[in-house]
Amino acid sequence: MKFVYPTFGLILGFLCLEVLFTLYTGRRKGHQLRKKWGSTFLYHPSRKQNFRLRVRNLCLWIGIPCFCIAAARPQWGSYLEKHKYVGTNILFAIDTSKSMLATDVRPNRLELAKISILELLKSIRGSHVGLIAFAGSAFLQCPSTNDMGAFKAALDILDTRTITYGGTNLSAAMGIALETFEQTSKNKHIILFTDGENLAGDTLKMAKVLAEKGIVVHTVGIGTPKGCPICIQTPQGTTEYVKDSNGETVITKLDEKTLQEIARITKGFYAPLGNAGEGLQQIYQMALKNLPKENFESLEKIPIERYVWFLGIAFILLALEPLFYSWKALRKGTK
Repeated sequence: MKFVYPTFGLILGFLCLEVLFTLYTGRRKGHQLRKKWGSTFLYHPSRKQNFRLRVRNLCLWIGIPCFCIAAARPQWGSYLEKHKYVGTNILFAIDTSKSMLATDVRPNRLELAKISILELLKSIRGSHVGLIAFAGSAFLQCPSTNDMGAFKAALDILDTRTITYGGTNLSAAMGIALETFEQTSKNKHIILFTDGENLAGDTLKMAKVLAEKGIVVHTVGIGTPKGCPICIQTPQGTTEYVKDSNGETVITKLDEKTLQEIARITKGFYAPLGNAGEGLQQIYQMALKNLPKENFESLEKIPIERYVWFLGIAFILLALEPLFYSWKALRKGTK
């Protein structure tokens, strides 16, 4: 079971604590009065009055928590529902090699790429999006989906430990993209984020294969041509710069030439990401904004709402509670 608004669970907890505190202080006060005055001088309600008091308390103690649970919207179980929507088909491929930890853009190359994608998602709502992580090899981090929540969760956990094999293999990322795209999709676009360094595999040959399949690759260069050192955190919690086999500090630089060639072969666009993600917005304006929309179908798991049961119990109990006061008043009035 999960709650859509779990904050109300805290309210329920405070409510239960308040009820317990009230019971405790009431009993303690009664005990002190008996000790001081003796049971002879204390008021003893009749059996019927005592029954009504207990019923009223029961209505409140059960009704109010049920209302709080209903307000939190509990859900458990699910069913599948077919949804039709209109959008575009876009795959994001992100370099997760160690060079993406460079801070020539802030907070670092990888984090800026993730932030820029989150901003772009606001402009492409309803589209089919997927995520590929790559370094020395490639991995489909999130299959193509219109579930933006699932995509954002996959993007959030992406880091330089996602792919353990070092390097930057663009051809592997493009190969995964080729396998991922549906044959029925007409407009297939890849947005590839990398600094372009240490390329492995036959990248330009794979770009030509994608072009023959009608897949457009837009490349986004991250970092600066001047470059900067790569700072990593050690297992001991300290930070140090990456060094080569000669003990020299590695300076990672943006290599734009290959990225521009990939974009040219596949009839895409190249843009440097910049310091605030403006390069990705530029590609959106030039290539994605006016793309013809396509019809997609997907099966979505819809959670089953259960708040109605708790709301019904709360309504019945809280509606009954005042009636016991009314009966008592009517009985007094007839005497």
